[in-house]
Parts: sequence; structure tokens; C-alpha cells
Amino acid sequence: MVSAFLYSLAAGMLGIVATGRPDQIAWRFYQTIGLIAFAIAGGVTVWPFLAPDAEATIVGTWPFMLGVAVGVASIALVLISPMAKRVPGLFRVVCGLGATAGLVAAYLAEPLPGAQPGGLQVSMLVISQVLGAALLGSITVAWLLGHAYLTATKMTIAPLRHFSRMLLWSVGLRAGFAVVSLLVAWLALGSGEAGLIAHLGGAWIVLSLRVGLGLVGVGVFAYMVADCVRLRATQSATGILYFGSLFAYVGELAHQYMIVNYGWPI
Repeated sequence: MVSAFLYSLAAGMLGIVATGRPDQIAWRFYQTIGLIAFAIAGGVTVWPFLAPDAEATIVGTWPFMLGVAVGVASIALVLISPMAKRVPGLFRVVCGLGATAGLVAAYLAEPLPGAQPGGLQVSMLVISQVLGAALLGSITVAWLLGHAYLTATKMTIAPLRHFSRMLLWSVGLRAGFAVVSLLVAWLALGSGEAGLIAHLGGAWIVLSLRVGLGLVGVGVFAYMVADCVRLRATQSATGILYFGSLFAYVGELAHQYMIVNYGWPI
């Protein structure tokens, strides 16, 4: 559960930061993103070897190799950050490869119980992992950028406006997916005592965290951030993003918990 969450976070950060314009963002900010993504991916990849009996471990050659790939891409981002304005294509390719490796690692770290290749469960999980990574990445990159304005005083408001829009879009898509996922679960998996909906009724605390904090709460914060950015209040937006990121992290962890225990992403 934790492994998938952390890989999604690292993948989301690399993927979202690639959508920005390097000519508008201080290159040291990219180094910060690269170092954080490297620490996350490196930690979750090495952890099974340090604590092989821990509950949240990843096993297998492919998860390890993909975790290494995320780490390599993160270090490459750190190294090419000073040249990002001159080689934006290379910058985006490096971030894209790291994000893709992280998403696949997140999927392999937490497969759905009993899922068949190409089945409905797998398709829903893949979509959910992508949207979850986008949400985690956009809100994390946004608050890190807001903090960067304290030292990078020459940056314009444009990058923060861009990432706040990415956050709004990701929250909207995440919430829309949750509604569709519940409808699909109702229609495809049944609504009787053995169906998913019946099981979710007994997990109302986790479901409340998933929906109340991870979707509704983050959505409200995303709207407030967009309004602050419109008023060019970068520090106010950053403060709101701090709280919003906590809500997003709790919500996505609740989402991973539901995958492990109920075999269905919401």
C-alpha cells in the first residue's frame, strides 16, 4: 500500500513538472523536484532489502528495476536542470520516462487481488493510478513552487497559475473517476451482500477519508488556491496548498487501502 503510494507520488511529481515551461521556472526548483523524487523512489526501492520482513515491501525483479529507473531519471533531472531552458525536449523526455517507470512500479507493487490481464479491474486500476499520480504530483509541485517564490523572486506568477490549473483539472478528473468507478462497481460487481457496495458500507471511515478529505476537501482547497493565484497572493496559496497536500495524501492512502482490501479503485 505504502509502496504504491510513494511510487505514484514520485511519478506524479516528475510527470507534472514536465508540463511547465523551463524558461519561466528557476532551474534550482527542478533540482529540488529531482532530489525529492530520487529520495522517495530510492527509499521505497531499497527498503525491502533493509527490512525484508516488513509488511509494505515490494518483491520481484521488475519493481526493483523500475524503481532504479525512477531514481536514475531523477538524478538525470538534477544534472540537466541548469540546461533545461536550452534543451526543454530532453528535460521533458527524462521526466516522462521517470514518470512512466514510477507508474508501472506503483501498479506492480500493488496488483489487484485476483485480477485478470486485460480485465475490467486492471483497466480501472491503471486509470486510477494515472489520475492519482497526477493529483499527488500537481499538489506537491504546486506547494513546492509556492515555497520557491521566497528565494526565486524573479519568477512570474505564470508557473504557479499553470500548476494550480493542473491541480484543478486533476481533482475534477479524480472525482469524476470515483463516481464512474462506483457506478461500474454497482453494475458489474453487483449490489447484493457479496457485492463491493455492500462491503464499502462497513468501511465508512476509510470511505469518508477517501471522499471527504481526498476529493471534496482537496477540491475546495484547489478552488481557494486558484483564487489566491488570481490575486497574485503566492504565499496565501502556498499555505492553503500545505493543508491541501495533507488531505490529498490521506485520501490517496485511503484509496490504496481500498484496493488492497476490496480489490477495486475508487
